[in-house]
Amino acid sequence: MMIELWFPPKTRPSFVLVDEDGNDEVGAELTDAEVYCDLCNADIPLRPVPVVSGYALCLECLPKIEPKWERQVTPLLKLIWQTQMASE
Repeated sequence: MMIELWFPPKTRPSFVLVDEDGNDEVGAELTDAEVYCDLCNADIPLRPVPVVSGYALCLECLPKIEPKWERQVTPLLKLIWQTQMASE
């Protein structure tokens, strides 16, 4: 599976559900600082956010889904992520 790198927009809805009549139900607004792991619900401070198959993943869950993830990112990006994790 390929890792995509995502920079969240300034604001976005937390969810959008479409009912059987085609009406949208839109969740609360999130900021670009609010990104949560789709597996464990942990806060993800990493920018860009690692995404696999449409799921945002923290560094604890990323190896569970993509064991060879480190081959897909540059050493510089790993360093950036380590720095971001250390500042949290």
